[in-house]
Amino acid sequence: MNVKEKILQLIKYCGGYEGHSFMMDERNMDNFNIVLPQEKEIRERISELKFILLTGEAGDGKTRLLRNLNDVLQEQGFQVCMDFSEVNDNEKKNLIAEIKELVEGKSSTKHIVAANIGIFTKTVLRYYPELLKELRAVRDDVLIINFERRNLAADQELFQDIALSFLTFDRNSECNETDCPWRGNCVYKENLIKLTDRGMEGLRVLCDAVYLTGGHITFRELLSLISYMITFGQDCEMRKQEKEQESFRYYQIFDVVNDPRLQKFCCLDPAKARTRDANRQYGSREECIIDKRKSFFEQKDMEAEKRYELLYADYLTEFRQTLNAINYREPYFFSTMDTNDRNLVRLKLGLSKINRAGNTNLKMTVADTPSIFDGCIQTEFDISSDIETIWKRYDLDLKSRDNGNLPAGQENRFFLSYVYMEGDNLREESMLIDYPLFRFLLMAADDYHIDRNGISMEEYAVNTFYRKVLHSMPDAYRKAHIRFDEAKRKDFMNFSLELKQQNSILFRSSTKVMIEKEAEA
Repeated sequence: MNVKEKILQLIKYCGGYEGHSFMMDERNMDNFNIVLPQEKEIRERISELKFILLTGEAGDGKTRLLRNLNDVLQEQGFQVCMDFSEVNDNEKKNLIAEIKELVEGKSSTKHIVAANIGIFTKTVLRYYPELLKELRAVRDDVLIINFERRNLAADQELFQDIALSFLTFDRNSECNETDCPWRGNCVYKENLIKLTDRGMEGLRVLCDAVYLTGGHITFRELLSLISYMITFGQDCEMRKQEKEQESFRYYQIFDVVNDPRLQKFCCLDPAKARTRDANRQYGSREECIIDKRKSFFEQKDMEAEKRYELLYADYLTEFRQTLNAINYREPYFFSTMDTNDRNLVRLKLGLSKINRAGNTNLKMTVADTPSIFDGCIQTEFDISSDIETIWKRYDLDLKSRDNGNLPAGQENRFFLSYVYMEGDNLREESMLIDYPLFRFLLMAADDYHIDRNGISMEEYAVNTFYRKVLHSMPDAYRKAHIRFDEAKRKDFMNFSLELKQQNSILFRSSTKVMIEKEAEA
């Protein structure tokens, strides 16, 4: 396949050509049919499986997977539902009823369903809510694959297989378009070769960063990104009209903001990152932008972590290091008291600073303002600094005995948890920490300016977590501070309430409420 033929194929994956019904059928390309892990797992387990659920958004590859598996599904007698959302309500009800009988062992008809997880769950809850518990249980005959949690960039070898197979062409071929002004200086060919030879790890890191910061890249979006990096949405006839080609180098992809699917990549533009090479002087802003983008993709012998630092995302490298520490090291949970992980220590410091609200003491303070006071009065509760909390992996169930057999984790979030006993049952209160909250807490630890008068979602989440912890502790409210709004200070004075337990041989045990004025700031 020569360059022109390759461009004609790639251009079909760009947004302007989506009107073609065949444009997203990856199997139309005879030389591009990568076997992804999900397909491999189904093929290996097909003889024991009775029900398979594929969930995800449009473009995740569910239809492609079903077509790839068509031979083995027919052989094993599976009934295939290509799109659960498209069937009518009566058909949905009947299908859920058949799945219920299958799971209960009352039917031998096997099913594989591709669905939006929300629509499928809503339908199950409407007709047979008890079925959800059965599907969520670990069973050898049920497989649920959630493509929305898939990170295509997690496996370096697999990612390169996808991209390289998609980009393969005859490098020795020459364009025979005699009227092309760019003949002999074809930016298409240069992009294909340089992205393949130099920019592949940068491309993978870029996609991985989207996942780490909370985004999701569908299989279709990945192919669209690669296609734009080569063609910028222009075919040969359109490119002939261009007066220059510098803006069409593959590393300039961050300038393409008119396609919604590329915006999640453009926001990570290395040109916006606050990185600086002390030994490099730039003649212009444009030169600096080009150099930063090109270096991200093409700089040789770059350490793996360094490439993440070059993207426009604060603390991305630290977040990735923390996830690796929690996801790949048994027992997958760590005491906040004993951990020596540098990033977790900084995270704890950030939490402490937020909850102390600027105070210099070592105790955490959690604010809980009753709505009836309309913000005029704020109650604050001291939390002893020795509350035993843990950092733990997102998918870790502390009550389960099978956690030692967990596969390597690929989550982009983790928990801060307080674990306690309620009777004979183990309970936990957990706060989900994702990239935005991680970034917020490290900013607090590093003394960035944080407006503590403004209630942010992150700060609210932190205080909500600690309020839940307080409610689960029998002695949580032994001391509280009552603070008044600044406008009320002339009429009222802040004070604290503390419960004092007194044990006496003569007068038995008693509890006193101590009221103490607080000194003026």
